[in-house]
Amino acid sequence: MRRLVPVVIAAGVLAIAACGRKDNPDPNPSINPNPNPGRDQGNVGRRDSLVLGPGDMLITNQDSSVDLALVGQRIVVRLSDKTMDKVRRETDTMALKDSGFGGSIERFVKKTVQSTLGQQFAYPLSDVRDARYENGTIVLDVNGKEPRLLANTQVGGKKLMESFRPEDAQKFVAAVNARKGH
Repeated sequence: MRRLVPVVIAAGVLAIAACGRKDNPDPNPSINPNPNPGRDQGNVGRRDSLVLGPGDMLITNQDSSVDLALVGQRIVVRLSDKTMDKVRRETDTMALKDSGFGGSIERFVKKTVQSTLGQQFAYPLSDVRDARYENGTIVLDVNGKEPRLLANTQVGGKKLMESFRPEDAQKFVAAVNARKGH
């Protein structure tokens, strides 16, 4: 359980980042030049299986906890299959014997953790203005900003976008730029 704590904290940051998204109440471009200023935060959705096609790419960070993928016309960030398997094992409610109030609370908490961690974030490639590898970090400019989720999440004592192997990170950036035609 002790090793699960950093994963739960990272998931909490991911969930808070998703919940903090603000859409523009008036999308009229003449009133606001950025018709959807919250779009730099990506779209949160249920985790699905990633089916890679030609030119698509999936990289996993150095501690194998987070995946970053280019799939079709989107960039997807999510906990890795390895991490999700561990979360499922450690939050499994089948072995719980307590059928009382305490057991109900434990089941609720574990199912909530599973559900929250079973999310992924997708950034439309059309919103990505620039992708580069700089000073050991993948840098994505999404609608003029570095997404909060990517900038603020820590994994294993490093910023998320610094936690990928340099050769993987450089290939990922090249694939994003090739897909965008840069």
